Amino acid sequence: MSEIEKKFARGGAELTLELFDKLQASTNKDNILLSPLSIQTAMALAFAGAKGATADEIASAMKFVSKCPKEVAESFHTVLAKYQDSALVKIANKVYVQEGNAIKPEYATVTKEKYHAAAETVDFAKSEAAAQNINAWVENKTAGKITDLVSADSLGPDTRLVLLNALHFKGEWQEKFDEEDTREDDFWLNEEESVQVKFMFRQSNFRYGYIREFECEALELPYKDSDLSMFVLLPDKRDGLKDLAEKLKTVNLLDLDQKLHDADDMIVRFPKFKIEYSIELSDVLKEMGITTAFSNGAELCNILEAGEPIHISKVIHKSSIEVNEVGTEAAAATALEIVLCCLPMELRVDRPFFYFVWNKKITLFAGALVNPRNV
Repeated sequence: MSEIEKKFARGGAELTLELFDKLQASTNKDNILLSPLSIQTAMALAFAGAKGATADEIASAMKFVSKCPKEVAESFHTVLAKYQDSALVKIANKVYVQEGNAIKPEYATVTKEKYHAAAETVDFAKSEAAAQNINAWVENKTAGKITDLVSADSLGPDTRLVLLNALHFKGEWQEKFDEEDTREDDFWLNEEESVQVKFMFRQSNFRYGYIREFECEALELPYKDSDLSMFVLLPDKRDGLKDLAEKLKTVNLLDLDQKLHDADDMIVRFPKFKIEYSIELSDVLKEMGITTAFSNGAELCNILEAGEPIHISKVIHKSSIEVNEVGTEAAAATALEIVLCCLPMELRVDRPFFYFVWNKKITLFAGALVNPRNV
């Protein structure tokens, strides 16, 4: 693994835990499912056209390999190239731009060559048609798993760009679970509450580890014909997820993987589950330090030929996963909606007007200025 690949891997692992922390994943009563890679990639499309504080904040928050656009683009290109012919992982990027607005040649080149993101014009003023176009692309690239990513209500005449990433994964377990062994049992929500769910069963050799300082067990479930796997961290206590989340702030996930070892003839009972999740990430990303990109001071000036000031208005993320005896199918999509900056309201007092000097109780002076030169 090259140095840039190591940085990319550690950055993605660090971002994952920070997103979990911001979303309070350990105490949230709802299931959470994110694709850090999808979020990173969509934000990288914006980073490719950013400069100044806007670019620096995105690079820092997204844990990019550096703040250098060429190095960041090359790191994503390496990932895309690796999975370009993969039967398990499909990654797609897209740039939708408002009709009549040209993107700069440099931006078009880097997004196409390094991020494999083709550009397409659309009329965002016709919001229903534009949303249908975008959602159809996402649905196609995620094998129908992600639908209705953007709404027509969020698009309009001021929309200039929608930057998209779509990700689909479908992998079989290296060793499948036998459906005949699946049984219902208790899944404990906390020390006192439980629900009945279907548990899969397999007795085989696994990579496993007990991590004493984190009071948790770790398990790897590998996928067939791939270097990909599911990495599971299970706290000792039924209500131990919050404590585990706090401890994870001090470590990188890649370091925990080093603590696993081969365990022969081990029994694993694992729940079947299916989750769909969606979130608008703007507030979370602002908490993580990306503030300028969402403001009128955004410097995204390396994207469009026209000098109009633009900023990110929304970052929409949707994901789904299904885990069963055969394997895992998961998908995610992230959309960055970029709109015209709201220009400051201007009142030009350039015609005759009345004026009053008062305290809302008494009027000290009242006047009519009809010709400022006649003074």
